[in-house]
Amino acid sequence: MKKIKTPWYSVAWIIIWTVAVIWLVNSGQFNREECIGLVLAWLVMVGVMGYILVQYLRRNPGEAGTDSDQLSAPPARNAVCPCGSGKKYKRCCGQAAGS
Repeated sequence: MKKIKTPWYSVAWIIIWTVAVIWLVNSGQFNREECIGLVLAWLVMVGVMGYILVQYLRRNPGEAGTDSDQLSAPPARNAVCPCGSGKKYKRCCGQAAGS
């Protein structure tokens, strides 16, 4: 199973749990103390998920911009070719450009 590398799914969980807590509190099945407990548990969950999201955004401020910068500049002719062949760029993908 592939691990999800983005915590944006936290936003979806916050929305789901918010709707669930609102529905449970308004259902009338719980007394006042139980409703307070549900809301406190919801606050903790939202706080943790929000913290994870903020930490991710601080660690990776502009991931999308760095990929386009790397693709725009070709490698040096004596560098290893980015295609993964293990050859030098001038003997692999750069050969057609250099001839």
